[in-house]
Amino acid sequence: MTVLTTPRLRLEPISDQHLDGLHAMNALPEVMQYISGQGETLEQTAAFVARVKRCWAAWGTSWWALIHLQSGRVAGAGCIQYRLANWARY
Repeated sequence: MTVLTTPRLRLEPISDQHLDGLHAMNALPEVMQYISGQGETLEQTAAFVARVKRCWAAWGTSWWALIHLQSGRVAGAGCIQYRLANWARY
């Protein structure tokens, strides 16, 4: 697994260990404002994690968890991925 580090963050491919941190973030309506307009349920976040893991396996790239180095908490998420019209099929 590739891990990238900056002075403040560690970037890791999203995995099951990030579920709680990602859900805490994605459950907030203001975080999801421009994506779905409402906070995610735990089941929706778990489905996202599962899709991301399949994309990592298929392509070797997808969403990254951004981990704050001092606290060890999920601070965000970001991605570099193939342009795919229907990535949800993964």
